[in-house]
Parts: sequence; structure tokens; C-alpha cells
Amino acid sequence: MNKSVSVISVFALAAAMLAGCGGGSGSPDKQPAAAPPQGKQDPVTITLGIRASYLTDTEIKRYFTDPVQKKYPYMTIEVIRIDDKTNSFQNLLATGGLPDVNFIDSLTLQSTKLLGMQQDLTEIVKKHNYDLTRLNADLLDIVKTNNQTDFLVGFPYVVQFNALYYNKDIFDKFGVAYPKDGMTWAETIDIAKKLTRSEGGIQYRGLEPDSVFRPGSQLSLPLIDPKTYKSIADTDSWRNVLQLWKDIYSIPGNNKVQAFASGVNSFIKDQNIAMLAGLNNLGRLEEIKDKWTNWDMGSYPVFPEKPGIGTQADMHVMLLSPNSKNKDAAFQVMTTVLSDEVQLDMAHMGKGSVLKDKKFQDEFGKNLDFMKGKNIQAAFKTKPAKAYPPTEFAGYAFSEITALMGNIVKNNMDVNTAIRQYDEKVNKYIEQNRK
Repeated sequence: MNKSVSVISVFALAAAMLAGCGGGSGSPDKQPAAAPPQGKQDPVTITLGIRASYLTDTEIKRYFTDPVQKKYPYMTIEVIRIDDKTNSFQNLLATGGLPDVNFIDSLTLQSTKLLGMQQDLTEIVKKHNYDLTRLNADLLDIVKTNNQTDFLVGFPYVVQFNALYYNKDIFDKFGVAYPKDGMTWAETIDIAKKLTRSEGGIQYRGLEPDSVFRPGSQLSLPLIDPKTYKSIADTDSWRNVLQLWKDIYSIPGNNKVQAFASGVNSFIKDQNIAMLAGLNNLGRLEEIKDKWTNWDMGSYPVFPEKPGIGTQADMHVMLLSPNSKNKDAAFQVMTTVLSDEVQLDMAHMGKGSVLKDKKFQDEFGKNLDFMKGKNIQAAFKTKPAKAYPPTEFAGYAFSEITALMGNIVKNNMDVNTAIRQYDEKVNKYIEQNRK
């Protein structure tokens, strides 16, 4: 297998497409893991490999550096910012500088398997008597499924939520009732038709649904067969999803495809999109809280055959490096961010906890003043869809299916023709990079 080509491509695509996950007082730390060693400890520095889009410097200090130094005064945290050039995982591996703990998104987790960046955590979990039952068992199972292993190679520390954000100004302007929790995609599209209008020189779009791979994940539709490594988009299920998205963009005046950051920018900055189906955008909304607050959120639209089911879980995962010379200390850093205290602090600041106790949902967003009066619990009205093994070419497949929808809309392509072209392109890419 041409590992360097395929893995570099996947990491680059995943970074561009899946980047980003979005204080206050916390309850006492109830983590039952082993207590810090007694007696004087030699100073140790633990390196963390993190993309800038994952955590800001302020967040790293708040959720990692300060809690770790409070619990383990002899430990120092050093951050290495991962990029796709100088500090790529590939280059760091080649130079022997791979960080002790590395951060990756759950959907492209398999990419790190090819690089030799993974380690089975079973033995070190036993060594530290770490209680995995505190964590959401479904999320841990998803990590295993996404990696195609029956053991854990990493811990998720934050999970995305999905929601339907809406601009109340646009709804009020056109006299349309606000969205309700539990709506289907068909009901959401009906509302979008009423809100897609041109007025005062401004083209208002009723709905930006984001990348078409998200509804595909709601239906647990894989894009690549994990056994044959063949593209499998040519199915009735994928045709129906692509046709649905084409129908959304075919609403007169709504024919501008703005997946990912583009749609978020238009919704928040330009404020010309009435509804945005997306992930955790609270960080961006906080940035403009002094300028605009007349928005709210409802639960993510669902399919009638899958009521209450949102997209596949999208998490950020911490991997313990097999090359670390300080594995015990690195493991203790990982478990510190999973403590009740840190996870509750993160929940207060609008980050989805990976712990199973419902209090982390109940306390969600409590320290965000701009969330007062908002339908915060809409974030938890849907459950993650059943996961499927995405293979190490997931980043490429997700990127191409997103680009495909742009081509369908721009060129008014027939969905069947578009899918055949997509399958041919993805199969060719896999053949060239899996040798």
C-alpha cells in the first residue's frame, strides 16, 4: 500500500472538512482512577499533538494544562500544533518527534492506524484501574467501530451535537412560524420554501443543509465497502439522499451550495440564511453576541423512518502514542480531561461531554450568557446514528461526495449520472493509493 500518499491525503482533507468542535465552577472530581503517586516525583513533560482548529490556547490551558498541574504538579504540558506541512504526523514520526498524546477526529481515526500511531489501551486501563463505565458506552463502541477494532485505541474527550439553527429576524420579517423540535426533513423543506425570497436587494435562502454526507450518516450509509474497498454510493438509499439535497437546492433562490464554514459564515455574518443544519457553532455565535442574538436552535431534522436519530457521532479522540517514553504520565493527562470536574466545566462552556451522567446535558451551556433563553436542550433531542466502518479513505470520500453535490446543482446533473462518476473517481483514487 502506498501509505504516505493515501494517509497524507486523508489527513489534509479531514482537517479542512471536519475541523473544530464547536468555565465556571465544577463539581468535585469523582474520578475513581488511581490516586497520584506518593512522594517526590521527577519532573516530566507531556507533549500533545493538536490542530489549531480543535482547541484554542485558552482552552488547552483551561481543560488540560491547569487541571493537570493541579493534580500532578510535577507534570508540564507542551503543545505541538499539527499541520499538513512541517508538523504533520508523518514528519513527526519520521523524525522521532511524535507527541505523547495525539488528537484526531473519530471519522478519520483509521488513518492513524496506517501510520502506526495507535496503541491498544486495554493493559494500561487495567494498570491504572481506570473505570470505563463512567464514559458513554455508545461513544466508546463508535470509536471501536470507526477503527474496526474490538479494543479501544483512544478516548473521546468531546462530542459534537447537531441542531437546526434559525434566524428569528428572517422568520419575523416574512411572518413564518419558528421551527419546532422533532421536524422531519420534508417539514423543514416546506418552511424553507416560504423563506427563500428576494427583498430589498437581498436574496434570502431558506435552508443551508450542509454536506450531503451528513444525512447519509443519519441513515448509516457507508460510502466505501470496508471489505472490498470499493465505492458503494450507487444504491437506492444514496440516490434518494442526493435527490433530496438536490430538491433543497432547487428551491428558486436557494441554489447556492454552502457546506461547512461557508454556510456558517453566511448564517452568522451575512445573516441571509433562515435555517442552518449543522454541528456545534456556539463558538462562532459567541463571537458576535454583542451584535446579534436574535437566533435560536431546534432539533436536527430527521427522516420519518429514523425518528430521533441525528448524524453519526463526530468526536475528537485522544490517542496514546506507542512511542511515548512517559506512557503512564500521558495516560494520566488523558484521564484528567475526562474527570467530572473538567468535563462539567467543558459542558458549562458549550462542549458536549463524553460522560454518561445526564447532569452533563442538564448543565450544558450554563456559563454562556448569550445562551440564556435559547432552546439549549435541542442539542440533545437526537441520538447519534449507528456507526459504520469508514475506512482510511473516509476523508477523501466525504470530501468528494460534498463536491459532487456542488457539481449536481451547478451543472443540473442527473443524480444517477453523478453517482456513477463519483464511484469511478473514488475507485480510481483507492486503486492508486492502496498498493
